[in-house]
Amino acid sequence: MQKRKIKDFFGKILAEIFVDKYNCIVCDAELQERSKYGLCPQCKAKLDFVDKNICKKCGRLQLNEADYCLTCQEHKRHFEFARSCAVYEDVAKEIVRGIKFGGKKYFAKYMANYLVEKYQSAFDGVNIDLVVPVPLSKKKKVDRGFNQSWEIAKRFASAVDLTACDGVVVKIKDTQEQAKLGGKEREENILKAFEVKRPEAVENKSILIIDDVMTTGSTSSEIARVLKKAKAKEVYVFTFASTRYRVEEPTE
Repeated sequence: MQKRKIKDFFGKILAEIFVDKYNCIVCDAELQERSKYGLCPQCKAKLDFVDKNICKKCGRLQLNEADYCLTCQEHKRHFEFARSCAVYEDVAKEIVRGIKFGGKKYFAKYMANYLVEKYQSAFDGVNIDLVVPVPLSKKKKVDRGFNQSWEIAKRFASAVDLTACDGVVVKIKDTQEQAKLGGKEREENILKAFEVKRPEAVENKSILIIDDVMTTGSTSSEIARVLKKAKAKEVYVFTFASTRYRVEEPTE
């Protein structure tokens, strides 16, 4: 048993150091050269980037050229606006699921690199004072072993010379998995789930929330609400991926 534990321990260290150096993190194909995105050309080509026809509020890909999706028209958003890099499908979905459910913490550096690449254009003219991750409950963090949002946030912030801080916002109650719920259920599920532990760190500051994926935006909006209650000046959201807008969301 002791030998197995030692083997598992060193296996995790080796995975962190070597597993992604020479192979695509999605399909495992051998890379001809190192890539800051960890993807082979074929997998990278399958990424659908979020650029045009986005909702100006939540930043998700729209079904048409309207300025705002129906969800943002019909529901109050407490953040100024949100932006993301890729549509949560195919390769992007594999990456998110890999870090979130597969224990592949090293994916964070590649996800952060996409955020770094898009940051200047997505937040042009915005002065961010502090970067915070979407927090996990204590139980979920213990089960997962790490908070993937923090792993992404700290790498991103370091690369763009911003200050990142974990523990400013904490999750104070366990909630159901948001992905399994409809629009209204998501809002009710996440209500009063977060608390600002260090209000002095956010007062009169512009805050950037970092997460792996945005679905309807309920979680980010609730975190923005408690940040503003703690006197944050502005709150923005930046995620690696986001889902396409779905017409049925407001009535779910």
